[in-house]
Amino acid sequence: MAGKCVDVAGANSAGGTPVQLYDCNGTADGSTVQLWDCTGGPNQKWTVTGAHDIVNPQADKCLDVTGNNSANGTRLQIWTCSGGANQKWTVG
Repeated sequence: MAGKCVDVAGANSAGGTPVQLYDCNGTADGSTVQLWDCTGGPNQKWTVTGAHDIVNPQADKCLDVTGNNSANGTRLQIWTCSGGANQKWTVG
């Protein structure tokens, strides 16, 4: 999703806050991604691959833009890795 960033809704730090797709401003399938206190558990660990996927190894799923939609506020989820553009990310 070119020109979009992973964004914490409302810049809220509370557990359960949705993580969404939004315009960059400098700052099981279908499971939503959300902000939560760090516990160090494997469900909170992510790997960035050379193919630009962000993968949760415990679930063996990719960070995915719901419905391949680039609109601001689009929810992010985990989904079976497909190689689609809605699962490609630029990190750094």
